[in-house]
Amino acid sequence: MHPQEKNTPAKEHWSQYRCPTGALGRTVAANMNMGHWDLTTWGLKHVSIKSGFIILDGGCGGGRTISRLARRAGQGKVYGLDQSLDMVDYSRQINRKLIAKNCVEIIQGSIEKTGFKDEFFDLVTAIETYYFWPNLADAFLEIKRILKKGGYLLIINEMIKDGAYDVENAEIIAKTQVRLVPLEEMQKILYSAGYSRVKIYKKRKSKWNAILAQKS
Repeated sequence: MHPQEKNTPAKEHWSQYRCPTGALGRTVAANMNMGHWDLTTWGLKHVSIKSGFIILDGGCGGGRTISRLARRAGQGKVYGLDQSLDMVDYSRQINRKLIAKNCVEIIQGSIEKTGFKDEFFDLVTAIETYYFWPNLADAFLEIKRILKKGGYLLIINEMIKDGAYDVENAEIIAKTQVRLVPLEEMQKILYSAGYSRVKIYKKRKSKWNAILAQKS
């Protein structure tokens, strides 16, 4: 979640962005669902989602992206993963009808150790969430393990480390405990992890950015 969105919690509750919990966490989740809509729409334009795809939304937060992905996957299935049990419960409520149809499943877990079997997913999405991953290299390796050959990882972000945004927003970045990484550095880590065709996308006149990486 972008730290400058409207209707955010009081400043003393910045830690909610890392792992939303309780009533305040549900407020954060609702804000995520509203505030990330346009960003997600833009980011998803960079990947082709076919009917029948098996998809993981890592760091699913408020769960609205899951329902969007499920509509596009058709007869496929979308899984949501979040470290916060409260967010898992919230996302399950948002997607209860899709869960009843076995189109969606949402679980608690870590992106560094998902528990899914090898080569299971056609696509893994990570929207406004890599900032909180303890170790990018470990996360990218785990995602590559669970991706099918030829599958994609799509990372969509509203914040960017470009020497301007991160300087201007240094105080908020510190309070929310996010770790921004330059896009080119992320690209190098992805190549080192064994991905191929790692593409960087930037929205014109905006800080929005996305990275699309394919498993060889």
